[in-house]
Amino acid sequence: MRRVESPDVSTRPWADYAVVFIATFALAIGVFARLYKLGLPPQPVWDEIYFPVFAESYLSGAPFFDLHPPLGKFIIAFGIALVGDTPIGWRSMPALFGCAMVPLAAVLGWYYFKERVAALLLATFIACETMLIVYSRIGLMDGILVFFMLSTLLSALLVRRREQILWPAVLLGLTIAVKWAAFPLAVPVGYMLWRRGFLKPFLMTLWVPAVVYSSVVLVGQVANPTGAGRFFNDNNVFTNVVQWHRQALKNVSRAVPNDQASPWWSWPLMTRPILLYYQEYATGKVATILAVGNPLVWWASTGAVAVGAFELWRRFVTSRPILDHPLMPIVIGYVCLMLPWIPGTRIPYIYNYLPIYPFAILALVYWLSRLWRYRAWGPWAVFAFAVCVVVAAVYFLPMTAALPMSHEGLRQHIWLGSWDRVQFE
Repeated sequence: MRRVESPDVSTRPWADYAVVFIATFALAIGVFARLYKLGLPPQPVWDEIYFPVFAESYLSGAPFFDLHPPLGKFIIAFGIALVGDTPIGWRSMPALFGCAMVPLAAVLGWYYFKERVAALLLATFIACETMLIVYSRIGLMDGILVFFMLSTLLSALLVRRREQILWPAVLLGLTIAVKWAAFPLAVPVGYMLWRRGFLKPFLMTLWVPAVVYSSVVLVGQVANPTGAGRFFNDNNVFTNVVQWHRQALKNVSRAVPNDQASPWWSWPLMTRPILLYYQEYATGKVATILAVGNPLVWWASTGAVAVGAFELWRRFVTSRPILDHPLMPIVIGYVCLMLPWIPGTRIPYIYNYLPIYPFAILALVYWLSRLWRYRAWGPWAVFAFAVCVVVAAVYFLPMTAALPMSHEGLRQHIWLGSWDRVQFE
């Protein structure tokens, strides 16, 4: 993109005000979408037959085995303890974390790009990302995982002194204690701290996330020795922690075929969203929860990552500096979190892309911020894109939140043939 003089926003205040307005509207839509009729559907959907049950088992003491670390289930269990073992109880904490993710994204956008428009855009896209809305409305751990990832990135940006490295280290340990898939997050976090002169202190503090993670797993074993039978329960708690890791590592590589699975390379293209719930009513209406992302954000962010990788390559071959380029941690984070899925034997699903997706959205915000700064028409183009994102979120909300709609209306939301399901016919 050819650099031109940055437009003077003070001479065109309405573009600035317009983005503030659409971001505020997006916040309202995002919170409403995450909380409205949270009890629908009134029965478990998709993996709610597992994780809320596991969470309640921590409260009741019933033995179970799950290959994921316990922190996400602890958080869901807290909601069940407060509200009850009901759909709202299962979903209350994911919804709370999903709502908190929006202002968190605004703060992250400000500290990463140091631009108000970037903060507003990142908050808008997170608020109106329908995939994140879906995983804020069901009792699963993926939205909670994204919240902890964003928190870890923000804490790394806030480090100013050596002793402050403790915070991203602790948050990294908590993030991994939700799901192992977040482990590669250590690479972009380490990179950002390296470029800020804190690499050695970070490496010397890596024992902290290990201790935090191990402590969470240990608490899980104290609360409820994992598994029924002699393999676990006849051992002391420390032996149970070792045994759980062995069994979990063995189970995580098992391939369990499912017609809703999708290969890793298809995730950036969003070719196979998951149908979490489908219900037909006697009135002729239907209700669905299709875990489909906001197409404008999803596909544009995929393009932003591709263009970002090309931009870094172009700078490298022309001997221009890239180490401190804002795209470096973004592309590094995206690639590192994607790499473990390429050779994996475990059957993957599109929700496995959620820990990777925030880096793609950051890339999109980077390019839109450049457009805002360096083109005279840029601010209004960015505003128009943000408006379309909000409109798309509202358009797709009924089929992602189990709101009744006509069969014809459902068919109009199936933009790709690969989104279709036999139930929709």
